Amino acid sequence: MTPAFDALLDQALQLPDEERGALATRLLRSLEPDDGDEPGAQEWETLWSAELDHRVREIREGNVELVDGDDVLAELREITERP
Repeated sequence: MTPAFDALLDQALQLPDEERGALATRLLRSLEPDDGDEPGAQEWETLWSAELDHRVREIREGNVELVDGDDVLAELREITERP
């Protein structure tokens, strides 16, 4: 990497966690194409609310099997540690 990159990275790493997270998010979004299809804040809220309602309904109706998060993480660790 260039010296400018290294200097910028050093400065970024000194930021508080919340600011580093915001910076990372903005940098990642800058790599995405701007095709105008990105929903606005209200539309995201509506979409996520509908998705959450759908997931809760699936759980209540017994259509999905809930798995303990610790079990999932243990299984993922096992998979990623395989040769």
